[in-house]
Amino acid sequence: MNLKEFAQDFIDTARTSAELSGTDYESEIVQSILDYMSDSGEVISPIRCNYRKSRCRISAYDYNSEAESLDLFYFEKADTIAGKINDSKVYQGFNYIMKFYRDSLNGTLLQNIPDNDRNGEVEEVVRLVQSSKGNISQLRVFFLTDGLTDPGVVPASVESDDGEYIIEYIVWDMQRVYQQHNIRAGKEKVEIDFPTNYNTELQCLKMNEQNPYVDAYLAIIPGKTLARIYKQYQHALLEKNVRTFLQFKGKVNKEIRKTLRERPDMFFSFNNGISTTASEVEFTENDGTLYITRLYDWQIVNGGQTTASIAASLSDRSVDLSKVFVPMKVSVIKDTAHADEIVKSISVSANSQTAIKNSDLSANDQYLVDMENCSRSIWVPNGSNKPVCKWYFERTRGQYLDQLAQLNGYDEKSFRIEYPKNQKVTKTDIAKYEVSWRQRPYDVCKGAERNYVTFVAEIKKDRPVITPAYYKRIIAECILFNTIDAIVRSKDLGGYKANMNAYIMSSISILSEGNLDFTYIWEHQEVQPEVARKIELLVPVVWKHLTETATGLQSSNVSEWSKKTDCWSRLKLKLADIEKFSEEYLQKEINEDGSFLNESQQNKIKEAESYPAQYWFALADWAKSNNAMTPIDRHSAYNFGTLRSQNKPFKSLKQALTALRIAKMAKEQGFNA
Repeated sequence: MNLKEFAQDFIDTARTSAELSGTDYESEIVQSILDYMSDSGEVISPIRCNYRKSRCRISAYDYNSEAESLDLFYFEKADTIAGKINDSKVYQGFNYIMKFYRDSLNGTLLQNIPDNDRNGEVEEVVRLVQSSKGNISQLRVFFLTDGLTDPGVVPASVESDDGEYIIEYIVWDMQRVYQQHNIRAGKEKVEIDFPTNYNTELQCLKMNEQNPYVDAYLAIIPGKTLARIYKQYQHALLEKNVRTFLQFKGKVNKEIRKTLRERPDMFFSFNNGISTTASEVEFTENDGTLYITRLYDWQIVNGGQTTASIAASLSDRSVDLSKVFVPMKVSVIKDTAHADEIVKSISVSANSQTAIKNSDLSANDQYLVDMENCSRSIWVPNGSNKPVCKWYFERTRGQYLDQLAQLNGYDEKSFRIEYPKNQKVTKTDIAKYEVSWRQRPYDVCKGAERNYVTFVAEIKKDRPVITPAYYKRIIAECILFNTIDAIVRSKDLGGYKANMNAYIMSSISILSEGNLDFTYIWEHQEVQPEVARKIELLVPVVWKHLTETATGLQSSNVSEWSKKTDCWSRLKLKLADIEKFSEEYLQKEINEDGSFLNESQQNKIKEAESYPAQYWFALADWAKSNNAMTPIDRHSAYNFGTLRSQNKPFKSLKQALTALRIAKMAKEQGFNA
């Protein structure tokens, strides 16, 4: 499939998604591009926010406190399929975003919007921009388009006027999306011809140790060569790096930039270098010295931030890259049968000196593998004998797009029908749902990665068995959470949607005593109308709680306040005034496979409940007086009497069967009620 064909499929898919979901066609295009960007690792989780007023525009935004990075996006639609976007439009797009940023920072943007024209999402971005002041080391400005741009149109990175952060300009056009598609499809490999393309050869030293798995080399690569290679291949170089590719620590980046600018000749001594792998290497030899001339399937598994920092300096006139050299280790994989496993081991070990994202490293945990297996085998009920789709659990980041990229034609269309894009769930999503339902919204508000660490620790401790019933409940939690998100978004509250979602989810858990009827949600793929009404009722309660300052108790910073256990404790006190869910909305017992109790099973419960309280109290007294049955059975009989005296139903089929067994045993031993 060539670029034009890919672009046509890309547009057709966006149109179909818009028709099925009832969303805006252009928004679907933007979201699809953002999905590819997230898959590449360049961004974390951008949020769409369409604002277009005069020369002040934005299409999406993202903020990463770990990387000290604020990302702002603008989308320009092409007139034709993969049509050319003029350079002037690219520069204009960057100017739109920068005006949005400056007007947000100085407070004039909201002042110019009439009250009846206010958009809650825009207000949230404005507040985010203002709160990021002094807390970011890089502002990344993205121009997105479904057309094609001139590769040389991107402006050079510049330092902000106050010197506090770097402004980086980035373009993602259809060529870039197509490249990422081919990476995922395994169609694009990084093959470096140093003499031909970069006018250099890399002097190297081969390790003499005989190793059946890898050959190891030490080399020195010029900084300018490394930067040019990165500019050409971008994230294809970093596909096997276990960390999210460009989520660099801001302080580390600052130090790297400082060295590049002030002491480039000392970069080799100051920097730890990069660790790389390859499937094959070619050499020349001159006077007994080896020189690397070509590397096949080259990957940087450690040193991504070093590479990106040098590449970002390629257009920085204050940096003399001719003086920059980087230590490089090359591991050439000989054991092709276990290449992926070996590369992963090298990557994990090489990255051990800095933080690795837990959500990446836990991908092979049995819990996630079992969830994936359920995801691939359990169909979504649709009221007929021929279900057509499933939910897709993404065990590894980018797995959905990766699998999609391997398909074309009929197979691709079948995959999209079987696994709709809006039915994709990630492991950090599951952590968000579960921890919220376990009534710890403050942990969820600490961010996806930190919350995931907490969730993984609990999973390893509890070791839940992943049955079909467990999987269906998780998906039901997802549907509930998405419903909350949609209702909160519809209110245009002006921000803190993620915080609101977590706290409302936990509130629903409180009001249902953690026992909401998730089976109904799974069977119908939507929440009960009463649950939706309860969410509507909770929105103003939670919003007021999060945003109104309680003197001496709450920080005026909502994001920080929502991370505190005291925030949740005080909301729980307010929830006591809200009516809880009635019995009909609570979970009915289900079988281990997730199915409802059949008629025979339900009749057993009714039979057990037909015995009045007096019967059970009399049975317990008789058994004690005659030393009949076991102490446990005698105690159970008394408990059944207490249960029935309060007109409470049997909690489970198991409990009902126990009651019937005791009644039968007592009768056989001579008890007459």
